[in-house]
Formats: sequence, C-alpha cells, structure tokens
Amino acid sequence: MLGLTPFKYLPRPMQTILLLNAAVFVLSMGFAMHLLVNGAFIPSRAYQLWRFLSYAFIHLNFMHFLINMLMFWMFAAEVCKTLGERNFTVLYLLSAIFAGVFSLAFYTLGITGPNPIIGASGALFGVMAAYAFLFPERHILMFFIIPMKIKYAVWIFIAISLFMADSGDGIAHYTHLGGIISGYLFMLFWSKKVPLESFFAKTKQQQTHGETHRPLEGELYKGGPTAKEERLNEILEKINSKGLHSLNQEERDYLQWFGQQNKKRG
Repeated sequence: MLGLTPFKYLPRPMQTILLLNAAVFVLSMGFAMHLLVNGAFIPSRAYQLWRFLSYAFIHLNFMHFLINMLMFWMFAAEVCKTLGERNFTVLYLLSAIFAGVFSLAFYTLGITGPNPIIGASGALFGVMAAYAFLFPERHILMFFIIPMKIKYAVWIFIAISLFMADSGDGIAHYTHLGGIISGYLFMLFWSKKVPLESFFAKTKQQQTHGETHRPLEGELYKGGPTAKEERLNEILEKINSKGLHSLNQEERDYLQWFGQQNKKRG
C-alpha cells in the first residue's frame, strides 16, 4: 500500500485533483484568510452553494495537506482504474458535496457549531469506502503502523468519527462519516448498475449487426490485424472511461482471446 504510482502514470482525474489541491495550498500561503472566508464550508452560509465543493480543496496546514494527498494517492489509483475516470470523478465530487450536506444536517439540529470546515477528508473517505467495497480483503497500515484488512479499518474510522464527534478536537468527524456513507452508497448504486449497462451495450450491438446473437467466432475474430487492433482500442477506451466492470461478456471474451494470441506469438 505504500508504493505510489509515479504522477505521470496516474489517471487524469487524480492528476487534476492533486494539482488543484496543491495550487490552492500554495495560494493559502499568501491568501489564507481570503480562502477561509470565501471558500470554507461555513454552515451558517450554506446558501452559498459553491462552499459545498470549494472547501474540499482548501488546506491551510502543510501536514493536513500532505497526509490527505498521500492517502488519496495511495487509495484512489486502483479505485479510478476499476470505476473508470468518469465514475471516479463523480464519486469524488459527490462524496465532497454529500459530506458537506451531512455536516450541515448536524448543525441544523444544533449538534455541531458554526465552525468552518476545510480539507479533502470528506471526499477522501468516500474514496476509501469505495476501495473497501472493491477490495475488502486488502491490508492497509492503520495509522501507518497497524496492519489490518480495509473492511475492518473502515469500521474503526466510523467508530472514531462517532465517538470523537463532540470532543472539540478541531476535526470535522461528521464530515468524515458523511464521506464514508456517500462512498458506500455510490458503490451500491454502481455495483447494481453494471449489469444493466452490459445489457444495453449487448442489445445495441445486436441491433447494429441485425443479429439475435452475435457470434464469438467468425465475425468477432475474423479480419486483418488492423480490424483487431481497432476492436481492442474500442474496448480499452471503454475500460478507461467507464471501468473494467462495464465490459459485457463478449468484450471480456475478446480481451481474453487477444491476450492468448499475443502469448502464442511470444
């Protein structure tokens, strides 16, 4: 888990998020108060809707910025590759927004005060919840020290958020909890949506070729090298935009067949 993918090989949404956070942190060195007043999530100013997202890119403390970005770098790469760039971007932004909404609910109920909330933690916990959903048996170093399966670590984070919520430690624990809930709900929706996407993709292919069933041999595998490369590029582009789970059975079979052909050549 401590091995980090070099920046240039990270998916584009990850590069963009990291660069935006870094740019805002640099700006905070000279305009900290301006960013806090105009960009932090302030519950009493929730009518200023941009705050539900802008707060997630503001870090005024170097260690806060460093730890959040390091954790994001560690967990987000595999989540992004699995979900696809578009779905990952939606996951990250929705987790940030929902974490703000979740925090607002507790302010409205009088449970929390009007303190400004900043930092990517809400969105980050959404990504971590997605990681736990996808890879529950993976081990992480809890607090960078204790090896533990991610599926158990998430429950510990939830417990900490609940028990420390009213401790006055300066950490927005309800925001963390909102991020976890958001990430889990997103993954539930995503996991149930995949078969439906596969069905429509398959139906579209059948209509295009005027067939009841598209054969795996013949039409799929025939053709010169150019046709095969074009088909492969189409599938790889789909994986990049929508994730591996968006592939239907025919596309999975094609990838497997193509890989076997390359092995034979080697």
